[in-house]
Amino acid sequence: MLANPAGANGTVPAGADTIAPEELINKLAIPAFVIDRHHVITHWNQALAHLTGLGAEQMVGTSNQWMPFYSHPRPTLADLIIDHAHTEQLEQFYPAKYHASKLIQGAWEAEDFFPEMGAQGEWLSFTAAPLLDQNQQIAGAIETLVSISARKQAEHKLRESEKRYRRLSVTDDLTQLYNARQLRREVEHQIKLCTRYDQPMALAMFDLDHFKEVNDTHGHLFGDEVLRGFGSIIRNNLRESDTGFRYGGEEFILLMPFIDEQAAMQAAQRIHNAFVNTRFTTPGEQSLSLTVSAGVTRLYPHDDYDSLLQRADAALYEAKNSGRNQIVLSRTEQQKKSGKK
Repeated sequence: MLANPAGANGTVPAGADTIAPEELINKLAIPAFVIDRHHVITHWNQALAHLTGLGAEQMVGTSNQWMPFYSHPRPTLADLIIDHAHTEQLEQFYPAKYHASKLIQGAWEAEDFFPEMGAQGEWLSFTAAPLLDQNQQIAGAIETLVSISARKQAEHKLRESEKRYRRLSVTDDLTQLYNARQLRREVEHQIKLCTRYDQPMALAMFDLDHFKEVNDTHGHLFGDEVLRGFGSIIRNNLRESDTGFRYGGEEFILLMPFIDEQAAMQAAQRIHNAFVNTRFTTPGEQSLSLTVSAGVTRLYPHDDYDSLLQRADAALYEAKNSGRNQIVLSRTEQQKKSGKK
């Protein structure tokens, strides 16, 4: 208990009880250490000993303040305070991780990950402040540290959750292809890109044949298995620049920038062949193969999202009306190939 506390001018009246610095720093719940102007540790509190596993008896009197945090000797933030470090030096050791303290004049604050601490490393927020003598010269520095690993983990989980939500918002859960919501955005983006750089682009629209009968006969769970299978076939046949979509129900779209309609026909044929050669086992243990129809078109100079999809849909409609289980190139491309007007 303090009797005769310090007066208004900061001096302690004669005869007043004083508190040893070791008592003060060890009662701090926040890990802290103090170094003198020669970079020698003068205080290493119990909270820091608990955090680092190194006690004051091991650290005081040494210049090993780097040891719990780094794999080799290098300045701590407190050392840089002693050295009157400029921002260039701070940037060298704490690039884009530090800023001036808004609370303490001459102090710096930083956050960093320390892989050498503990089994899995530790995120710390730390502040180093100068300790001044009677002449207002730096006589030492104190550094306080707070573990923020739990906060960082929570932030990471939140970011992952947000990423997952964004992914789910544009992805069809059943087939893991993009959904119809993402289709317009991606098609319009690729139209602008291919038009700007005068590159070809093609689009194929697929529809599983007699799929309603499949659902009615074998059930929706089996129908879902077929849709998942077709989605997997599309994913396995995508080039890096291609994008696959579940357009709705049993309809799918393959967007293929930087290739013409003939290359697109070949890509669609590969998907068609893979699907018709796939055997599905029904709930009644029957081995079943199914077919798919497709319409293919290419991008023309004045196309937009609607005109491109309408042309692919018309080609798909023709494939269905012509007996299904086939791929039809849109009439515009057929007429151009044959020289018809």
